[in-house]
Amino acid sequence: MNEENLWCLKENGYQAGLHKHYEGLFTQGNGYMHVRGSFEEGCSDAPQDEDYLRFPDNVTLEKPRHLKSKQGTYIPGIVGRHPLLKEEIINLPYVLGLEFRSAGERLDMDRCRISSYRRWLDLRDGSLHRAFIWETEEGMQLQCTYSRYISMADTHLCIQRVQLEVLAGEGRLEVKATLRADVRTNGMNHFARIVPSAESEGSLSLETLTEEGNQIFMLSALEASEAMNWQEDNTRTMAALRGDCRLQNGDRLTVTKLTAVTTDRDREEGTVCDRAHEHLSRARDLGWEQLYKRHTDSWKSKWQHADIRIKGDDIAQVSVRASLYHLIRANSGQDARVAICAKGYAGEAYFGRYFWDTEINLLPFYLHTNPQAARNLLLFRYNTLDGARRNAKNYGYKGARYAWESSLSGEEQCANWQYADHEIHITADIVYAIYHYVRATGDHEFLERYGIDILVETARYWCDRVDWNREGACELLGVMGPDEYLPFTRNNAFTNRMVKFSLEQTVACLDSLQGSMPDSYATAAERLDIRPGERELFRRTAEKLRLPYDSQSEVVPQSDDFASYADVDFASVWTDKSRPFGHFISQERNYRSKALKQADVLELMLLFPQEFTREQLKAAYAYYEPITTHDSSLSVAVHGIVASWLDQKEAAADFLQRVMAIDLSPEKKGAAEGIHIANCGGLWQLIVYGFAGLKSAMWSETLQLEPRLPEGWEELDFQIAWRGERYRTTLHPGAYEIHKLDGREAIADTTI
Repeated sequence: MNEENLWCLKENGYQAGLHKHYEGLFTQGNGYMHVRGSFEEGCSDAPQDEDYLRFPDNVTLEKPRHLKSKQGTYIPGIVGRHPLLKEEIINLPYVLGLEFRSAGERLDMDRCRISSYRRWLDLRDGSLHRAFIWETEEGMQLQCTYSRYISMADTHLCIQRVQLEVLAGEGRLEVKATLRADVRTNGMNHFARIVPSAESEGSLSLETLTEEGNQIFMLSALEASEAMNWQEDNTRTMAALRGDCRLQNGDRLTVTKLTAVTTDRDREEGTVCDRAHEHLSRARDLGWEQLYKRHTDSWKSKWQHADIRIKGDDIAQVSVRASLYHLIRANSGQDARVAICAKGYAGEAYFGRYFWDTEINLLPFYLHTNPQAARNLLLFRYNTLDGARRNAKNYGYKGARYAWESSLSGEEQCANWQYADHEIHITADIVYAIYHYVRATGDHEFLERYGIDILVETARYWCDRVDWNREGACELLGVMGPDEYLPFTRNNAFTNRMVKFSLEQTVACLDSLQGSMPDSYATAAERLDIRPGERELFRRTAEKLRLPYDSQSEVVPQSDDFASYADVDFASVWTDKSRPFGHFISQERNYRSKALKQADVLELMLLFPQEFTREQLKAAYAYYEPITTHDSSLSVAVHGIVASWLDQKEAAADFLQRVMAIDLSPEKKGAAEGIHIANCGGLWQLIVYGFAGLKSAMWSETLQLEPRLPEGWEELDFQIAWRGERYRTTLHPGAYEIHKLDGREAIADTTI
């Protein structure tokens, strides 16, 4: 495979049944704005304005509403209220609309005579391309070529270009450019006001006001290589301009659509309308070539630090770059008012909310490629601390309790009580992530300025949440661990260890701050109203919190009561492994059975590797993997890392294939509802922590590798940011090198 192909996701030949999958997989964005990979002209028999009421459900098992196509334009931070599902990101007006007609025949991929179809996403710069031949009913043959990108440098801009070359025949061709607000979010119309307008010759605009009061302004400018007399063709929910021209054999029509999008959440002065005009005017002054150069230069800079190069496995190379592309795209840059939603802003299945995925699955990638992005993700948790305080108060506890599903305010948005009430480990996961960040970057100022508030307030919650037993130990009862198929466990090992860590680090932070920076401690103590005896309560609770395992445990129990749950005959119950296990068992039965949705004890061992022997790791893998359904996309990468650590190369290679297939496999249609962004982070971890064997910065002062490359991999190469420095690591079977990126010699040159 040539180098260009190693940077492309391709769709060769159009299949209507796969359209929605490619819409998700080909999502474009720049952190500020994201647009699913829908056709510019839309899709037949797939109305986007269907009103319906989506009910709370297990999203993993829920049957999607839209089967063929779901357009999506998302700006993180623009949210609305759903009557049953609480707060959700709003699907904004469709910005890409470009339609073509020949003698009344509308270009439609499903109804027209189409040949030589191909579409590809260039991962180097996030540009999406489509090419095909349209044979019109009138007898023209048109070679149609589409290109578009969401600018990474000028983040308010969407740039589109379409070229239609007449290969045979002649006739009139009509062009219609649209901005359409006839879209829904999970069946809801969130627009209180829609104002379409024709701004001037060749430009159109659409202003929308959401029910929550957010303003969104879209302004498009059109240019055509042939003379066009643009006519306004608006409706109540759509801004449109229509023009036509006559084409002869050999003619080539080029149409460009340049769109600026602004909202009232932007941190810029001026009205949304004025700012959109300014962005568009500047873009037109720059011109197509300069705009594209700025965009590609920005992408090149991001790839410089994020890319992973694999020699000897082209499929893995493309798959990894696809995941990295979405991790880069989904990051909101400098805006710590938002995080990265579970679908990577490529769909609304998870309502645009933030889960523990952020801290456990995504953060390591950003820690070691873009530390500023990692800092912003944690600043989001600091900025939503008041929401976490309200959550704790609503449950009758002190301190701060982070939401299982968070939106902008930090208040709980999960409509399913099982998860909202019992999946509490996220509050401790955030503290773990803070320390992971500090130890990976050396940014102790973050801990002193922001982290201390999170530590103290969450410690207060834990001290109120635990129950003390007759033996003088404290327990966490009625807990759902990472394995979401057991909701009411007693002392879940993962949760209890994370809470113990959180409390221990809170005490250590207070001790250190008081000893080394007494003035800063006094300021924090006054701000947080730290009372006499609180630190001792934190310390005592950490010491007395029960862990359902010890160093002598052969198999670390998932919880104190795990052994009492019912065994499952998977062969008789799970009759079709191509579908999630949860489809074959009632929730009631599942909740009393030993059937894991995803890694739980193995996730614990991944985060605290120094606390478990190789024998314990091996025993846990042998016991838990056969009863893990992997119904969650978070699970497979964890098992792949553990298999790699145990030198089970065949199993690790199989898990690698499964990780890559989650979003990329057309057969699975996994990207249809949006990208599994946690799995993208998981793939990075499988390669870096698993195959390269990077020792976690949580537990290692120095950059250390213990490689176990898959069979056939000739070379693995990537950069790592580590405590303020950047390094390049190059691994071969039997040897590796680590170079500091300041021109010095290798700091490690090791034969394995």
